Amino acid sequence: MSRLDKRKKAPKQIRHPRGGFQVQEEGTFRRSRTLTGSTSSGVKAAIEKKAELKSERIKKHALKKTRKSIAAVLLILLVSLSGIYYLVYQYSLSVEVASFSPSLKDTPSASVYEKTISDYLAVRPSERFRFALNQKNLSNYTQQQFPEVKNVTLEGGSIGKARFDIELRQPVARWQINGKQFFVDMTGESFEKNYFAVPAVNVTDRSGAVAQAGSATLASRGLLRFLGRLVALTNASGLGQVKEASLPPGMTREIDIRLEGRGYLVKTHIDRDPASEVEDLRRTITYLEERKISPTYIDLRVQGKAFYR
Repeated sequence: MSRLDKRKKAPKQIRHPRGGFQVQEEGTFRRSRTLTGSTSSGVKAAIEKKAELKSERIKKHALKKTRKSIAAVLLILLVSLSGIYYLVYQYSLSVEVASFSPSLKDTPSASVYEKTISDYLAVRPSERFRFALNQKNLSNYTQQQFPEVKNVTLEGGSIGKARFDIELRQPVARWQINGKQFFVDMTGESFEKNYFAVPAVNVTDRSGAVAQAGSATLASRGLLRFLGRLVALTNASGLGQVKEASLPPGMTREIDIRLEGRGYLVKTHIDRDPASEVEDLRRTITYLEERKISPTYIDLRVQGKAFYR
Protein backbone atom coordinates (compact mmCIF):
# COMPACT_ATOMS: atom_id res chain seq x y z
CA MET A 1 0.00 0.00 0.00
CA SER A 2 1.39 3.33 -0.97
CA ARG A 3 1.98 6.16 1.42
CA LEU A 4 -0.76 8.16 -0.35
CA ASP A 5 -3.34 5.42 0.22
CA LYS A 6 -2.37 5.19 3.87
CA ARG A 7 -2.77 8.94 4.20
CA LYS A 8 -6.25 8.77 2.67
CA LYS A 9 -7.39 6.02 5.02
CA ALA A 10 -5.80 7.50 8.10
CA PRO A 11 -8.40 8.60 10.66
CA LYS A 12 -8.83 12.29 11.17
CA GLN A 13 -7.19 13.64 14.35
CA ILE A 14 -8.43 16.70 16.18
CA ARG A 15 -6.88 18.67 18.99
CA HIS A 16 -8.49 18.10 22.35
CA PRO A 17 -9.35 21.25 24.33
CA ARG A 18 -7.22 20.05 27.27
CA GLY A 19 -4.30 19.19 25.09
CA GLY A 20 -3.29 16.24 23.03
CA PHE A 21 -4.99 14.68 20.05
CA GLN A 22 -7.78 12.20 19.62
CA VAL A 23 -9.12 10.36 16.64
CA GLN A 24 -12.38 11.74 15.18
CA GLU A 25 -14.47 9.12 13.49
CA GLU A 26 -16.65 10.35 10.61
CA GLY A 27 -20.19 11.02 11.70
CA THR A 28 -19.51 11.29 15.47
CA PHE A 29 -20.34 14.39 17.49
CA ARG A 30 -17.87 16.99 18.60
CA ARG A 31 -18.06 20.38 20.27
CA SER A 32 -19.06 23.38 18.15
CA ARG A 33 -20.28 21.13 15.36
CA THR A 34 -23.79 21.29 13.94
CA LEU A 35 -25.84 18.32 15.03
CA THR A 36 -27.02 16.01 12.29
CA GLY A 37 -29.61 13.38 12.54
CA SER A 38 -33.24 12.76 11.71
CA THR A 39 -36.59 12.61 13.38
CA SER A 40 -37.38 9.58 11.24
CA SER A 41 -37.55 6.21 12.90
CA GLY A 42 -35.76 4.73 9.92
CA VAL A 43 -32.29 6.03 10.88
CA LYS A 44 -30.10 3.02 11.53
CA ALA A 45 -27.15 4.73 13.21
CA ALA A 46 -26.09 8.08 14.54
CA ILE A 47 -23.23 8.23 12.08
CA GLU A 48 -25.50 7.84 9.04
CA LYS A 49 -23.99 10.06 6.34
CA LYS A 50 -27.26 11.20 4.75
CA ALA A 51 -29.04 11.87 7.98
CA GLU A 52 -30.55 15.33 8.27
CA LEU A 53 -32.52 16.95 11.00
CA LYS A 54 -34.97 19.30 9.15
CA SER A 55 -36.09 22.34 11.03
CA GLU A 56 -39.43 24.04 10.43
CA ARG A 57 -37.68 26.75 8.39
CA ILE A 58 -36.03 24.18 6.12
CA LYS A 59 -39.34 22.38 5.67
CA LYS A 60 -41.04 25.64 4.68
CA HIS A 61 -38.29 26.39 2.14
CA ALA A 62 -38.63 22.92 0.65
CA LEU A 63 -42.41 23.27 0.45
CA LYS A 64 -42.10 26.69 -1.19
CA LYS A 65 -39.69 25.31 -3.78
CA THR A 66 -42.07 22.45 -4.53
CA ARG A 67 -44.96 24.86 -4.96
CA LYS A 68 -42.93 27.01 -7.37
CA SER A 69 -42.07 23.95 -9.46
CA ILE A 70 -45.72 22.90 -9.64
CA ALA A 71 -46.80 26.47 -10.52
CA ALA A 72 -44.20 26.65 -13.31
CA VAL A 73 -45.39 23.35 -14.78
CA LEU A 74 -49.02 24.48 -14.62
CA LEU A 75 -48.13 27.82 -16.26
CA ILE A 76 -46.30 26.11 -19.12
CA LEU A 77 -49.24 23.75 -19.56
CA LEU A 78 -51.72 26.64 -19.56
CA VAL A 79 -49.70 28.62 -22.13
CA SER A 80 -49.40 25.55 -24.36
CA LEU A 81 -53.13 24.84 -24.21
CA SER A 82 -53.92 28.51 -24.90
CA GLY A 83 -51.65 28.47 -27.95
CA ILE A 84 -53.26 25.30 -29.29
CA TYR A 85 -56.74 26.73 -28.74
CA TYR A 86 -55.75 29.98 -30.50
CA LEU A 87 -54.46 28.08 -33.55
CA VAL A 88 -57.60 25.95 -33.69
CA TYR A 89 -59.80 29.03 -33.31
CA GLN A 90 -57.94 30.92 -36.06
CA TYR A 91 -58.00 28.06 -38.58
CA SER A 92 -60.75 28.44 -41.20
CA LEU A 93 -62.24 25.23 -42.51
CA SER A 94 -65.12 27.13 -44.13
CA VAL A 95 -65.92 30.71 -45.14
CA GLU A 96 -69.01 32.88 -44.99
CA VAL A 97 -69.85 36.19 -46.64
CA ALA A 98 -71.56 37.86 -43.72
CA SER A 99 -72.28 41.28 -45.24
CA PHE A 100 -72.09 43.50 -48.29
CA SER A 101 -71.23 47.20 -48.26
CA PRO A 102 -72.31 49.87 -48.81
CA SER A 103 -76.07 49.48 -48.63
CA LEU A 104 -77.32 47.81 -51.80
CA LYS A 105 -80.45 48.10 -53.87
CA ASP A 106 -80.28 44.41 -54.79
CA THR A 107 -78.65 41.74 -52.63
CA PRO A 108 -76.28 39.49 -54.59
CA SER A 109 -75.85 35.78 -53.99
CA ALA A 110 -73.18 35.19 -51.37
CA SER A 111 -72.43 31.61 -52.46
CA VAL A 112 -70.52 32.57 -55.62
CA TYR A 113 -68.18 34.81 -53.63
CA GLU A 114 -67.78 32.19 -50.88
CA LYS A 115 -66.68 29.62 -53.47
CA THR A 116 -64.07 32.02 -54.87
CA ILE A 117 -62.66 32.71 -51.39
CA SER A 118 -62.61 28.97 -50.66
CA ASP A 119 -60.72 28.34 -53.90
CA TYR A 120 -58.18 30.98 -52.90
CA LEU A 121 -57.59 29.35 -49.51
CA ALA A 122 -57.43 25.87 -51.04
CA VAL A 123 -54.23 26.74 -52.91
CA ARG A 124 -52.83 28.71 -49.96
CA PRO A 125 -53.40 26.49 -46.91
CA SER A 126 -51.21 28.60 -44.64
CA GLU A 127 -53.61 31.53 -45.12
CA ARG A 128 -56.43 29.51 -43.61
CA PHE A 129 -55.08 30.87 -40.34
CA ARG A 130 -56.89 34.19 -40.16
CA PHE A 131 -53.88 36.02 -38.72
CA ALA A 132 -51.84 34.97 -41.79
CA LEU A 133 -54.44 35.96 -44.42
CA ASN A 134 -53.24 38.42 -47.06
CA GLN A 135 -56.43 40.39 -47.65
CA LYS A 136 -54.97 42.45 -50.49
CA ASN A 137 -54.09 39.35 -52.50
CA LEU A 138 -57.51 37.87 -51.72
CA SER A 139 -59.20 41.04 -53.02
CA ASN A 140 -57.15 40.96 -56.23
CA TYR A 141 -57.94 37.28 -56.74
CA THR A 142 -61.68 37.90 -56.29
CA GLN A 143 -61.63 40.93 -58.61
CA GLN A 144 -60.21 38.80 -61.43
CA GLN A 145 -63.44 36.80 -61.49
CA PHE A 146 -65.82 39.49 -60.25
CA PRO A 147 -64.77 43.00 -61.41
CA GLU A 148 -67.65 44.52 -59.43
CA VAL A 149 -65.84 43.66 -56.18
CA LYS A 150 -63.85 46.56 -54.79
CA ASN A 151 -62.49 44.98 -51.63
CA VAL A 152 -62.73 41.80 -49.53
CA THR A 153 -62.33 42.35 -45.79
CA LEU A 154 -62.03 39.78 -43.03
CA GLU A 155 -64.65 40.65 -40.42
CA GLY A 156 -63.90 37.93 -37.89
CA GLY A 157 -64.95 34.38 -37.32
CA SER A 158 -65.61 31.51 -34.98
CA ILE A 159 -64.05 28.08 -34.53
CA GLY A 160 -63.47 26.68 -38.00
CA LYS A 161 -65.21 29.53 -39.88
CA ALA A 162 -64.11 32.92 -41.24
CA ARG A 163 -66.56 35.74 -41.97
CA PHE A 164 -65.96 38.29 -44.73
CA ASP A 165 -67.42 41.58 -45.88
CA ILE A 166 -67.63 42.21 -49.65
CA GLU A 167 -67.37 45.86 -50.69
CA LEU A 168 -68.87 46.35 -54.14
CA ARG A 169 -68.12 49.08 -56.64
CA GLN A 170 -70.65 51.89 -56.80
CA PRO A 171 -71.03 53.22 -60.36
CA VAL A 172 -70.90 56.90 -61.25
CA ALA A 173 -71.48 56.45 -64.99
CA ARG A 174 -72.74 53.84 -67.44
CA TRP A 175 -71.92 52.90 -71.02
CA GLN A 176 -74.25 51.43 -73.60
CA ILE A 177 -72.09 49.54 -76.07
CA ASN A 178 -73.56 47.28 -78.77
CA GLY A 179 -76.69 46.73 -76.70
CA LYS A 180 -74.70 45.80 -73.59
CA GLN A 181 -74.45 47.98 -70.50
CA PHE A 182 -71.19 48.64 -68.65
CA PHE A 183 -70.59 50.67 -65.50
CA VAL A 184 -67.67 52.78 -64.28
CA ASP A 185 -66.92 53.57 -60.63
CA MET A 186 -65.13 56.60 -59.20
CA THR A 187 -61.70 54.96 -59.68
CA GLY A 188 -62.34 54.28 -63.37
CA GLU A 189 -62.83 50.51 -63.10
CA SER A 190 -65.44 49.08 -65.45
CA PHE A 191 -67.76 46.20 -64.60
CA GLU A 192 -71.05 44.70 -65.75
CA LYS A 193 -72.93 43.67 -62.60
CA ASN A 194 -74.43 46.58 -60.72
CA TYR A 195 -76.28 46.14 -57.43
CA PHE A 196 -76.86 49.85 -56.86
CA ALA A 197 -79.24 52.34 -58.41
CA VAL A 198 -78.52 53.05 -62.07
CA PRO A 199 -76.28 56.15 -62.26
CA ALA A 200 -77.69 59.26 -63.88
CA VAL A 201 -74.64 59.80 -66.09
CA ASN A 202 -74.95 57.97 -69.39
CA VAL A 203 -71.80 58.04 -71.51
CA THR A 204 -72.42 58.47 -75.21
CA ASP A 205 -69.65 57.27 -77.51
CA ARG A 206 -69.86 59.49 -80.57
CA SER A 207 -66.25 58.71 -81.46
CA GLY A 208 -67.10 55.07 -82.20
CA ALA A 209 -63.77 53.87 -80.74
CA VAL A 210 -65.20 51.92 -77.82
CA ALA A 211 -68.10 50.56 -79.85
CA GLN A 212 -65.67 49.15 -82.41
CA ALA A 213 -63.72 47.44 -79.63
CA GLY A 214 -66.98 45.90 -78.45
CA SER A 215 -66.28 46.23 -74.73
CA ALA A 216 -65.74 49.01 -72.24
CA THR A 217 -62.89 47.00 -70.73
CA LEU A 218 -60.97 47.42 -73.99
CA ALA A 219 -61.24 51.21 -73.85
CA SER A 220 -58.27 53.21 -72.67
CA ARG A 221 -57.68 52.57 -68.97
CA GLY A 222 -56.61 56.19 -68.63
CA LEU A 223 -59.88 57.33 -70.19
CA LEU A 224 -61.95 55.22 -67.80
CA ARG A 225 -59.99 56.34 -64.76
CA PHE A 226 -60.29 59.97 -65.85
CA LEU A 227 -64.02 59.67 -66.44
CA GLY A 228 -64.70 58.10 -63.06
CA ARG A 229 -62.67 60.68 -61.13
CA LEU A 230 -64.02 63.60 -63.17
CA VAL A 231 -67.64 62.69 -62.48
CA ALA A 232 -67.02 61.95 -58.79
CA LEU A 233 -65.05 65.18 -58.19
CA THR A 234 -67.51 67.34 -60.10
CA ASN A 235 -70.49 65.92 -58.19
CA ALA A 236 -68.70 66.62 -54.91
CA SER A 237 -67.63 70.16 -55.85
CA GLY A 238 -71.03 71.78 -55.42
CA LEU A 239 -71.17 72.91 -59.04
CA GLY A 240 -74.00 70.51 -59.80
CA GLN A 241 -74.40 66.87 -60.73
CA VAL A 242 -73.02 65.60 -64.02
CA LYS A 243 -75.99 64.44 -66.06
CA GLU A 244 -74.33 63.64 -69.37
CA ALA A 245 -70.90 62.64 -70.70
CA SER A 246 -69.84 61.95 -74.24
CA LEU A 247 -66.85 61.26 -76.47
CA PRO A 248 -67.09 63.70 -79.41
CA PRO A 249 -66.73 62.47 -83.04
CA GLY A 250 -63.15 61.81 -84.08
CA MET A 251 -61.82 62.41 -80.55
CA THR A 252 -60.57 59.65 -78.26
CA ARG A 253 -58.86 61.76 -75.58
CA GLU A 254 -61.61 64.29 -74.99
CA ILE A 255 -64.68 63.95 -72.80
CA ASP A 256 -67.49 66.47 -72.86
CA ILE A 257 -69.79 66.75 -69.87
CA ARG A 258 -72.98 68.65 -69.14
CA LEU A 259 -74.02 69.72 -65.64
CA GLU A 260 -77.54 69.59 -64.31
CA GLY A 261 -79.19 73.01 -64.52
CA ARG A 262 -76.57 74.41 -66.92
CA GLY A 263 -77.18 74.42 -70.65
CA TYR A 264 -73.57 74.70 -71.83
CA LEU A 265 -71.08 71.95 -72.56
CA VAL A 266 -67.75 71.52 -70.71
CA LYS A 267 -64.84 70.17 -72.74
CA THR A 268 -62.14 68.25 -70.82
CA HIS A 269 -59.00 66.34 -71.77
CA ILE A 270 -57.94 63.03 -70.23
CA ASP A 271 -54.24 63.99 -70.16
CA ARG A 272 -54.94 66.59 -67.48
CA ASP A 273 -55.47 65.98 -63.79
CA PRO A 274 -59.26 65.84 -63.25
CA ALA A 275 -58.93 67.64 -59.90
CA SER A 276 -57.22 70.57 -61.64
CA GLU A 277 -59.87 70.66 -64.35
CA VAL A 278 -62.68 70.73 -61.78
CA GLU A 279 -60.96 73.61 -59.98
CA ASP A 280 -60.58 75.49 -63.30
CA LEU A 281 -64.24 74.83 -64.00
CA ARG A 282 -65.25 76.23 -60.61
CA ARG A 283 -63.27 79.45 -61.17
CA THR A 284 -64.61 79.84 -64.71
CA ILE A 285 -68.24 79.38 -63.66
CA THR A 286 -67.76 81.90 -60.83
CA TYR A 287 -66.28 84.40 -63.29
CA LEU A 288 -69.11 83.93 -65.82
CA GLU A 289 -71.88 84.14 -63.23
CA GLU A 290 -70.48 87.35 -61.76
CA ARG A 291 -70.64 88.92 -65.22
CA LYS A 292 -73.91 87.20 -66.11
CA ILE A 293 -72.43 85.56 -69.19
CA SER A 294 -74.22 82.52 -70.67
CA PRO A 295 -71.67 80.63 -72.80
CA THR A 296 -72.28 77.90 -75.35
CA TYR A 297 -69.38 75.83 -74.01
CA ILE A 298 -66.38 76.03 -71.69
CA ASP A 299 -63.08 74.60 -72.89
CA LEU A 300 -60.70 73.30 -70.16
CA ARG A 301 -58.43 71.22 -72.39
CA VAL A 302 -55.41 73.53 -72.04
CA GLN A 303 -53.71 73.52 -68.65
CA GLY A 304 -53.81 76.84 -66.82
CA LYS A 305 -56.29 78.36 -69.28
CA ALA A 306 -60.03 78.30 -69.75
CA PHE A 307 -61.90 79.38 -72.87
CA TYR A 308 -65.59 79.96 -73.36
CA ARG A 309 -67.84 80.90 -76.21
